[in-house]
Amino acid sequence: MLKAIKISFVLFFAAGSARVFAQQANTLQLDSLIAEAVRHNPAIQSSERRSAAVSQQEEIVSTWQDLTISYSRWLSSPETRVGPQTNTLTISQAIPFPGKLGSMGGMAREDAVAEQQKSDATKRDVVFKVKTAYFDLYRIDRSLAIINTYLDLLRNFNKVAEEKYATGIGIQANVLKSQVEISNILNKKLAFERMRTSVAAKINALIDKPANSPVGIASTIDTIQIQLSDSLLVRDALENRQELKASEAMIKKSELMKDLASLQYYPNFNLQAAYVTVAKGNSVASDAGKDAFSIGLGINIPIQLGRRSAETEEAEATYEANQLQYKNVENDVKAEIKDLHFQLQSIGQSLDLYNNGLLTQSQSALESALSAYSTGKLDFLTLLDSERMLLQVRLGYVEQQSNYQNTLAALERAVGGSLTK
Repeated sequence: MLKAIKISFVLFFAAGSARVFAQQANTLQLDSLIAEAVRHNPAIQSSERRSAAVSQQEEIVSTWQDLTISYSRWLSSPETRVGPQTNTLTISQAIPFPGKLGSMGGMAREDAVAEQQKSDATKRDVVFKVKTAYFDLYRIDRSLAIINTYLDLLRNFNKVAEEKYATGIGIQANVLKSQVEISNILNKKLAFERMRTSVAAKINALIDKPANSPVGIASTIDTIQIQLSDSLLVRDALENRQELKASEAMIKKSELMKDLASLQYYPNFNLQAAYVTVAKGNSVASDAGKDAFSIGLGINIPIQLGRRSAETEEAEATYEANQLQYKNVENDVKAEIKDLHFQLQSIGQSLDLYNNGLLTQSQSALESALSAYSTGKLDFLTLLDSERMLLQVRLGYVEQQSNYQNTLAALERAVGGSLTK
């Protein structure tokens, strides 16, 4: 039975190996998961359609209105020198003052730019959510693998304790203690399984699948730590962050809004052409019955100065608000990057502690305890404490690996794209 414990102990170490874990069936790859989310996520599709719709506004608002054609039939024809008028056909075209349509088109263009940035931000956020869900799933799956192997070890411990108690060598307290430990670990396993159900449902929602669709095992994770400069991260964010680009577009729009407000003091035009049919009637004039043509030009008189003054003040206030909005987003982005960069460094230092001593020390402590227990120099409860410590170290190490990748993904989101390493 002691040999069985040693075998389980070796397997407990192997449970921390990525090679063993990656061999499990039905594995889930992060890249393919991201690609599926980009193709099927409803939020991404909705934002893309909305962006496509807004992009049409420039053509709509910067084009002249349609021609207006009107027809009149005189019921009581007015008599003229050349005869009574019978029909009038009028064609008119509204012509805005030069520059107005250009400003309106420019405003619509900036709206389209902002909407495209919002669409890109939606895609970025969905990818971020997929990554964090995958890394959470990885932590859960790796933890379950470690716990399952640990349970096998505990059950072997329990058998040894029962055999020793049955032969009078051991005490009942050892049996009870091992059984309590098994129950505690089973409860921990159930907690992880509940978490997995929740994370799996989140992943299915992101890729637009039913919540209960099976989700494979997250088998791999990048364990390489990278060195990042917070100043370079801020620089990249100021160049690439979608919310900042959208704010820039709104500033440009409000500048064009100010231009349009100033142009509202100038009149618009209305060009007309009319064709009038004339009956010969009783006229004896040489040009009797000759149809008439006319052209006309109309303008509106911009006398509502109060309204135009309000439009100017509105444009100025909007411009200042958009500038302040940009500054607010910029400050938030800088603070977010600073905080995430610090978190990444802290987690990296914690991982270094695991890699440079904590894992090896906890393994060595359990090996020593197992050796001492096999020779009768160590009691059972102390052995349980040693293996429990190794379990916590392994689970803690996996959690920190997941936290590191989650924080790295948050940094990618914060800069609006890939990281400059």
